Amino acid sequence: MEKCTYCIQRIQDVRQRAKVESRPVRDGEITPACAAACPAGAIVFGDLNDPQSRVSRMSTSDRGYHMLEELGIRPTLTYLADISNPISGRGNP
Repeated sequence: MEKCTYCIQRIQDVRQRAKVESRPVRDGEITPACAAACPAGAIVFGDLNDPQSRVSRMSTSDRGYHMLEELGIRPTLTYLADISNPISGRGNP
């Protein structure tokens, strides 16, 4: 995913602090500006290679799907399907 200059500065800052402290970057430690500004929490950023990370667990969710998957394209962007309750009474007789 392309990131703006502001986000690259955020990422580099966290990486540098982790390097100085001789530790890996922790899950959730990097928050891009778009994710920080989204009140719904609809954007999650993290390490897909870490099976314990929030973003990895969400990407393997039953709700997860990828655009153009049928073409063999495997993007790192995962969308989560909206869940609705058909028995909620909205629009049903």
